[in-house]
Amino acid sequence: MGRSVDSRGFMKLTALRQAIMDKINAQLPELKAVAPHPGRFNLDELKRIATQLPAVRVALMGTPRVHILETGENEAVLRLAAFVVTGDRRQLPKDEAALAIVESLLVLIPGQRWGVTGTMDAKGVKADNLFSGQVERQGVAMWAVTWEQSVRLGKDVWDGGILPSTVYVSDDVEHFGDEMPYDKVLG
Repeated sequence: MGRSVDSRGFMKLTALRQAIMDKINAQLPELKAVAPHPGRFNLDELKRIATQLPAVRVALMGTPRVHILETGENEAVLRLAAFVVTGDRRQLPKDEAALAIVESLLVLIPGQRWGVTGTMDAKGVKADNLFSGQVERQGVAMWAVTWEQSVRLGKDVWDGGILPSTVYVSDDVEHFGDEMPYDKVLG
């Protein structure tokens, strides 16, 4: 996917979030809003976004681990969340509407790579009911579907490089560099 990489070869986390929103929107077209969110909700934020329901808000919640790979890239483990917010509708109470969306996300997310290069399978998917008296007073039901997903950041040092046409190996350390103890394995 071309939009996931900038001119320096870096993946943009915003492109991953957008790809997630695009896939959710395609799978659940009845949602009034599928939008980015900067993080956790508070009561004021919930009041503000409760005007377009049902909705899913997608957020990057953190990166608990980053590993350096042999390719020169960094593999960042991301914690992502899709916040489901619903209100009562005719013939469908808010808690049932929320559960229907949560169920759809639990089917959609596991194993997803969202069509973004350098993204590994979504893992550890879980859903948490965010019910509270304050949420209930706002007339909404709210859930968080969360998962971990690894992405490769940076540039692969081997990408586009030149591979040798012939490779020789030897386990004879005493004759390192001497032509005779080497075996041709490629070429």
